[in-house]
Amino acid sequence: MTTLIVVFLCTAGLFLCLLEDRFRLWTTLAVLAVTTVLAVGVGAFLGSRFPEGLLGRLLPVTAGALLYFLVSLFLFRNNFLQKLFLALLAVADHLFLSFALPLMLGVLPTSPAGGLGGFLPLAGEVLFTLFLGLCLYRPITHFRDRGPSGFLVGMCLLTVAVIVVSLSLVDFLFRTNLPAVRLGVCALFYCTILFCFRSLYQAGRFRERATMRSAREVILQSEMDSVEELFSAVREVKSAEKAGEYALDTIHVMVTDGLEEKIPSYIQMAKDNMVSSPILGNYHEHPALNAIIASRAAFAKQNDIAFECNVVTEGSPLTTGELCLVCGEILSRACRDAANFQGPRKVRFTVFPTQELLRFEAVYSGLPPVRERAPLSKVSAAELFRTAFEEVPRAEDDLPGLDTTRDLIMKTSGSLSLSRSGEEEMLLQASFRK
Repeated sequence: MTTLIVVFLCTAGLFLCLLEDRFRLWTTLAVLAVTTVLAVGVGAFLGSRFPEGLLGRLLPVTAGALLYFLVSLFLFRNNFLQKLFLALLAVADHLFLSFALPLMLGVLPTSPAGGLGGFLPLAGEVLFTLFLGLCLYRPITHFRDRGPSGFLVGMCLLTVAVIVVSLSLVDFLFRTNLPAVRLGVCALFYCTILFCFRSLYQAGRFRERATMRSAREVILQSEMDSVEELFSAVREVKSAEKAGEYALDTIHVMVTDGLEEKIPSYIQMAKDNMVSSPILGNYHEHPALNAIIASRAAFAKQNDIAFECNVVTEGSPLTTGELCLVCGEILSRACRDAANFQGPRKVRFTVFPTQELLRFEAVYSGLPPVRERAPLSKVSAAELFRTAFEEVPRAEDDLPGLDTTRDLIMKTSGSLSLSRSGEEEMLLQASFRK
């Protein structure tokens, strides 16, 4: 009875520490405590019915582990293969230690007896479970949100192999010194399980760091693009300020020289010049959206891009903040593609509502991206299999920098497309359903 209590307490500890619970801590502890009591009762009953033999060794601990597995299906979030692996591991640990600990204690210089002889097996059960929990904690918790996989199936099969060897069911494969060989084979299986879990964990950590570096590079590139557009707007504002200061100095000189009759015409000419500055243009009645468009217009001017804009957002299904984000992303994409175009450059941006949609259109100078296909002799095997088995990306997937627009389109069941508008023109369209 004492042995079963320790075994099932260790099993409860494995499930509690390695799996992610759905409920609060006290709820989880209460359910596991009730499960432990039931498992001990069922194990003691089966142990009394089958006191010796193969079933007597296997049934009590297996029935208890099955109870923990069934309870874990509702109590924890992990996939069922992770829970099944821990249930099988609990059975394998007990069966392995039931023959391994006597062998280890038999090599001691003095034979343990009495209380010490009963304490050491229980302490070995706890310490061995603690060792496995420490080794498996990071790998299992790192992949606790993953679904069932072939890897977990293989780990479950290896655990079943430990159970089979511990029950002496394959002793016919070994010739001499059966207990020692059985111990070595089980130890080899345990080492394989731990090695596979730790290797998978390290590979996952490596991929995670690589993904983080890639995401950081994308964010830095996006920030650099935003800073470049900001600098364009700042330069345009400074240019407008200098033009205003120059106009004031000129008027002061005219007043000093007594040329007051020429001042009105000069002021009118200065106003006309100020209106031509894109950073001071009036593109929309909302100041935030107007500032977004003005900054892109300033970027277009400094890159010799002819810029036209017509924005009407009445009855928009988007908030003002969402409108600013969408306009900023679409205009940034159009202006940057146009800036890289060799030849006359232009960007024409329009936003207009229809009965069912709010449509964004950017027509700009550019050519569609050309995907060059390398000859077969220069293609690696990895690239060949990637081309054969991976899904071909859609046109909108080739549009970096439009992540927010794509997310909003998915929420409103809209559309996003990039197509050729003319001989040297591209049309970027985004539609949002009202």
